[in-house]
Amino acid sequence: MGKLFYGTQTGTTEGVAASIQAALPDLISDVKNIYGVKPEDIQACDFLIFGGSTWGDGELTDDFADYLPKFDSIDLTGKKVALFALGDQYGYSYNFVSAMKIVYDKVIERGGEIVAADVSTEGFEYDHSEAVIDGYFCGLVVDEVNQPDLTEARIASWAEKVRLAVRGALV
Repeated sequence: MGKLFYGTQTGTTEGVAASIQAALPDLISDVKNIYGVKPEDIQACDFLIFGGSTWGDGELTDDFADYLPKFDSIDLTGKKVALFALGDQYGYSYNFVSAMKIVYDKVIERGGEIVAADVSTEGFEYDHSEAVIDGYFCGLVVDEVNQPDLTEARIASWAEKVRLAVRGALV
């Protein structure tokens, strides 16, 4: 079983994290805010999900940004990692969900393997996102401000990609 760790400023990400756990009960045993998590709690998992929202000019939430240096003591080699991000595609169109790329880069740097990183950009309107790699978002993207009615379907579709990537590795 894996764990999901998230960062949040307003609590919206916590709700999305709970929905992700509900979509992946066979893979996620625990959901926690990243604030206060011990590096060994992350190190002990074979499968992880990290997520949060983007603030300002593409920054992580304060709790996730404060935790980021602790990743330097965590070896993610051999671990499957999925990412998710919340953003406001109209209010912050110039840096839509860009903070997800910060986490993506750190996971890769620490040896982790990103799974379900081929999420379509269709259905979103934005000017720029650092989280787009080779034409795809590098994880699940939801916009609870402008498209909350699409969140559950987006989670369900992405959860199947995650399940296939993780289960295939465990077989």
